[in-house]
Amino acid sequence: MTMHYRSRQEASINTCYLCRKTISGTNDSKEHIIPNSIGGRRKVKGFICLSCNSNSGNTWENELTKQFNPLSLFFGITRERGTVPSQRFQTTGGQELVLNIDGSLGLPTPEFKESIVDAGVEIHIRARTMTELRKMLSGVAKKYPQLDFTKSLDQIKSQSSYCSDKLHFSFSFGGTKAGRSLVKSALAQIATLRTPIPECRYADEYLLSEDGNACFGFYYEKDLVKNRPEGIPFHCVHVEGKSDTNEILAYVEYFGLQRVVMLLSDNYEGDSFETTYALNPQDGTELELNISIDLTKQEIFEAYNYKKIPEGSVKNVLSKLIETRMKQQKEQHHNDVLEKSATYAFENCGAKYGEIMTPAHRQKMIELMMEKLDPYLIHQIRGSRRTSDA
Repeated sequence: MTMHYRSRQEASINTCYLCRKTISGTNDSKEHIIPNSIGGRRKVKGFICLSCNSNSGNTWENELTKQFNPLSLFFGITRERGTVPSQRFQTTGGQELVLNIDGSLGLPTPEFKESIVDAGVEIHIRARTMTELRKMLSGVAKKYPQLDFTKSLDQIKSQSSYCSDKLHFSFSFGGTKAGRSLVKSALAQIATLRTPIPECRYADEYLLSEDGNACFGFYYEKDLVKNRPEGIPFHCVHVEGKSDTNEILAYVEYFGLQRVVMLLSDNYEGDSFETTYALNPQDGTELELNISIDLTKQEIFEAYNYKKIPEGSVKNVLSKLIETRMKQQKEQHHNDVLEKSATYAFENCGAKYGEIMTPAHRQKMIELMMEKLDPYLIHQIRGSRRTSDA
């Protein structure tokens, strides 16, 4: 994406920040402040045009989305548009599985094995959906017309099992393209004030020039969020204009993990201001956060050079988030299993809605519930044994 630098003083409200074209009702992109791909909801009008939204989305946002897709799946975020795409991961045992947004694991591709045995042909099929399985069996029936598969098709039942290994996650964040997305989000938050965006020379140089110097750095030396909600993988964009130091500073945090500081300008001549947008991407709930960027210009420049990341700080942050999320998933799965088992048992015990259940109905319902709960109970017992052995 090629962009040409122009003086920021040429821009005003309803002028595209990136190309400087006038924004009208037909070309206003209504830009997400935090990308929709990672759960952002709030939009800003009159910030960038549709063309620049498309270009930056296909480059800057696309790179940031790729980096955060594993976390989006792990934390089960929701999007205003679309859903988080499933992604392949390897287990610690070397098996390849697909993680879905609902937390379920599946096969990356269907499996079909055909081998000759003494009694004839043995066929082994594993499919991802009932529809896929029926289609594969229909193909087998065409190949072996002498066999009757009608009965087999009618008797198909789906079964689920637990993975005995752990998923191996590997991800990284940062880089020029994703960094430009971060800086753009900070400027989009300023645009929500509905005043001309002040000249931000460092942001201008970075976003509007192919070889511009990055104006962001990772910061973990102290917590800039004074009322941090523990265990929530929140996103936030916070910008401060300081009349006493002539600086415009920004802080962007994604998933409670990636924490970035920016110096957008050091020649600001307006009144002091603060503006913040924060939300829980798991459900879209907006949060009221108290954020203060009480850092000097020198401290921010040191962050640019990776000097504000104490040893073990990122690992400690991630460990807390993972621990909380694992507890959430365990409780959610427990409730889901009980609900599905009870529903299945009632629908198949012979009782009808509205009628009084007989002792035979109740006994059948208990048996069916235990049948459905059996894999879950075995999984829990094995998990407890592994924990005690450790």
